[in-house]
Amino acid sequence: MPATATSPEPPAPPTGGWIATSSAGRAVLDAAAADPDGTLLAMDLDGTLAPIVEDPDDAEVLPQARAALELLNNRVATLAVITGRPVRRARQMLDLDRPGLDRIVILGQYGVESYDAATGRMHIPEAPPVVEQARRRLEHAVVVAASSDPGTVGTMVEVKEGAVALHTRRAADRELAWSVLAPTARRLGRELGLFIEEGREVVELTAWHTTKADALTGLVERTRPSTVLMCGDDLGDLPALDVVAGLIEKGGHGARVVSWSAEQPTVAGRADVLCDAPPGVARFLEELARRIGAEHLGIGE
Repeated sequence: MPATATSPEPPAPPTGGWIATSSAGRAVLDAAAADPDGTLLAMDLDGTLAPIVEDPDDAEVLPQARAALELLNNRVATLAVITGRPVRRARQMLDLDRPGLDRIVILGQYGVESYDAATGRMHIPEAPPVVEQARRRLEHAVVVAASSDPGTVGTMVEVKEGAVALHTRRAADRELAWSVLAPTARRLGRELGLFIEEGREVVELTAWHTTKADALTGLVERTRPSTVLMCGDDLGDLPALDVVAGLIEKGGHGARVVSWSAEQPTVAGRADVLCDAPPGVARFLEELARRIGAEHLGIGE
């Protein structure tokens, strides 16, 4: 059985904590502690470092997770966030106006945008006009749906730099809103030639066909790490988790760290380390920082 193999129905993680579900997961802390200068840690934001909330504008990274990232900021070679969020919003969620994360790299919109805290360099390409067209038509569809189906009231359209996203989490009847408006968003994306990404009660239409696998692969090629960890929770994270699985199968060290959710339980089937939602991810990151620090200082377990 390969090192990354997991049970088809992985156990639920301990409340607020985490468990290793494969041999790769059990070995990854030792591997990172043995070679922190060769360790790449990449993480999703929403559902991983920040709890999912009804209004995406209200999302915030957990203080415990932010504190763990500060510890890891100078303990791993590469500390990165790979998110569907625009870079500017990701910077806000990570509170980069405060000190402590001066080496973090953010790859926003699945890698289309980038920000390097160490150099201050930011890259945000201009969105094509079709994205604005998609926004207008999607917002119109939401208004029309609300006039005939009151259960869809509360559905919102999030505007990003190069994408728009339909969110049904705030709708009066979430299941109804999804069944009515998600197909509309998909049709609109196909009609306008936009790329469609789906997640936990969200359909995103984006101008650029990039995935988190592309973003993570680019980081790996630039940094040549010996150990790679990717933390995620949703369908959009699966391509990046598969990149880690491929590296492990080739003999490398690493782990797919999954933030468990009831909405996407199948993602947990890819886990080498399974965490109980964002609080469990924060606990895992704390342990990773502790193990690296203990190894560096020569402290025993």
